[in-house]
Amino acid sequence: MVPLRIAFSDWASGSSPTVERIFRLLSLHREVVRADFASADLLIYSDFGERHWDFKGLKVYVTGENMLPDFEQCDLAYTPVELAGDPRAVRFPYYAQVLPELGSLIRPANYDARPLLDRAEFACFVASNPRGPDRNRFFRALHRRRPLVSAGRHFNTTKKPLADKMSFLRSFRFNLAFENTSSPGYVTEKLVEPLLAGTIPIYWGAPDVGREFNPGCMINVANFTTEAAAIEHILAVDADPQARLALLSTPPFRDNREPTCLSDDYLLNPLLALLDAGIKPSARHYRHRTLREHAYASPLQQRLASLCCRLDGMLWKMGVR
Repeated sequence: MVPLRIAFSDWASGSSPTVERIFRLLSLHREVVRADFASADLLIYSDFGERHWDFKGLKVYVTGENMLPDFEQCDLAYTPVELAGDPRAVRFPYYAQVLPELGSLIRPANYDARPLLDRAEFACFVASNPRGPDRNRFFRALHRRRPLVSAGRHFNTTKKPLADKMSFLRSFRFNLAFENTSSPGYVTEKLVEPLLAGTIPIYWGAPDVGREFNPGCMINVANFTTEAAAIEHILAVDADPQARLALLSTPPFRDNREPTCLSDDYLLNPLLALLDAGIKPSARHYRHRTLREHAYASPLQQRLASLCCRLDGMLWKMGVR
């Protein structure tokens, strides 16, 4: 049997846990080998480059970024976005890509959250990307009421690099866990990391986050009519150990069961269906894409938002609080 030859391209660091997982799962059902562009039957690519434009065979797009599928560039897409009725668009949120590596959010029957109440530190923030206008604004507003410890490159208060994010989170009662942008399905590590660390997420992002996550395991800023109301609620919860215990005791996933998007079959079956269908690659029509482009009304709005966020970061470094 001729092996299936797979190439990978345009990943942020050359590879990812998702790449290795896909290769491992396919190898359980097919003879597979890694190959270069010239000899590969299948390309699996992501957002960080346009080398994939040169590939002529079957293409699978995989991203955890807030991006829409573009079926003029690929034959199958794993993205945070679900397109109803189109089997080529597989909803694969970024949290589902990192959880197999970070651990599990399933709570045992005897789970006791009371030891988590003793943490001395109020709240933390970890971000390196300044491009989050809603996140930046809320951080500043909450920081004025009660200072946060910020350990990322953005709005840093520690004056040193962060060595281990998970260990850092375990010192705090709350974590400001805002996504870069708000779109259905776009749920990232920003939510699951504090949940794994036993830290209450102050979340903002996907409007459908309650589809798989228990609303009672987080404080969702989007549920409040004003920023000020959300901050007052956060401070009230912090002053009430029983309210914090209720949040910490709530299983992160609905029914305390892993969503289907975490299963191996969920990831593997659309790939096998594509390969078994014997389809020929369609004609490609390429265009330059920018990250999170559909979350803005226009390219101009996206550029202006990026500029304002960068200026915000510069002002912070100059001491403007």
